[in-house]
Amino acid sequence: MAERTTIPEDTREDPPAVAADPGASPAEDDAVRPPDGLPETVPRPVRTLIWQARLGMAVGILGIALALASMLYAQGLRSDAATRAAVLDAGEVIALRVTTYEGGAIDDWVTDTQSLSTGEYAREVASLFDPDIRAGLAEAEVESVGEVISSFVQDINGDAATVFAVLRQTYQSNVSPRPTSDELRMEIQLSRVDGEWLASDVAVLGPSALSTVEDTGTSPDSTEEGG
Repeated sequence: MAERTTIPEDTREDPPAVAADPGASPAEDDAVRPPDGLPETVPRPVRTLIWQARLGMAVGILGIALALASMLYAQGLRSDAATRAAVLDAGEVIALRVTTYEGGAIDDWVTDTQSLSTGEYAREVASLFDPDIRAGLAEAEVESVGEVISSFVQDINGDAATVFAVLRQTYQSNVSPRPTSDELRMEIQLSRVDGEWLASDVAVLGPSALSTVEDTGTSPDSTEEGG
């Protein structure tokens, strides 16, 4: 009977060992490193500090950008508000100028109204109030006072704007010595010329002392004689 040979246990071959990365720790082997562009030799604490510094810088830049945007937005709001205020003020000045005058000083009124106007409207004022109309207003001793009841800016588009106003016009003359009041609506077109808002057109919606005097340019005595 043949003898059975036993192989010593210490002579069995073990599976080959996988070489470990000498620069990596066991915890880093399983971790996913962010593509931060930092060398692999940078220690984890230093890498964390660098990331925190980068994050802080990004937050700071974002904060500066937001602050700048807020500042520009606030400046834009202030600029818009200032423009609207200037437009409304110019519109009200024109509305009061159109409805406030005296027949004895109608030449000055025409000059002042033209100084607040531009383009076709400035020429229209001079054309409508020719020497005959001025003489009629002076002879009738017309006195008119305008009062703005309400007004608002309808639109602003670059150097053009529109103001709508409601006014009370109180007037009298030697034809009608008793003061009479009318409420009229007025749409005022404005154009910005060299930084100043001037009237480019004025549409009066309602009765006006100017049209009243022009239409009734006769005295009460002449009316009675004709009737």
